[in-house]
Amino acid sequence: MEKLLKQNSEVEYSQTDVLTIDSDWIKRIKHLAKRNESNKYRTCIHFSDTDNVHEMLIAATPKTYIRPHKHRVNGESLQFIEGEATAIMFNDEGSIKKSFKVGGPISNYPFYYSMAKAIYHMLLIESDFLIFKETTRGPFVRDDTLFPDWAPDGKNKNEVASFLTSLKEKAKI
Repeated sequence: MEKLLKQNSEVEYSQTDVLTIDSDWIKRIKHLAKRNESNKYRTCIHFSDTDNVHEMLIAATPKTYIRPHKHRVNGESLQFIEGEATAIMFNDEGSIKKSFKVGGPISNYPFYYSMAKAIYHMLLIESDFLIFKETTRGPFVRDDTLFPDWAPDGKNKNEVASFLTSLKEKAKI
């Protein structure tokens, strides 16, 4: 097993110069995602929040709420490895600007997208698991991620469920 630094129950950091990821790694992070209250797990391929490039392998389930957010400074790119989801982009007021299906290479949906500027976005996971690699510029500054007032913060499960139901109707999912 590679050297890993566990930050918390959802995040681990690589501590090795050459990281290899195989199907057993994917199985392990799926298992860890299912055990978390958030239903997600992340392997940070970079060493720390201060690194200039951040690459993360993320496992998420349909129970994962990826709160709409945008990045004040950085864009990001997502490469989908397994599973399917709907990516939703919003304007600043919360109206849907664009939505599209994404998935692993065998899904026939786009398996990669990149956002160059600050756009509110989220993923709605539609398969048992979504495995994807996120890449963004570092260092990580928590205050550079902005969350809108029009979306629930995730603390109230009923609020989240209502928001997601409404969103699925609007996006025709």
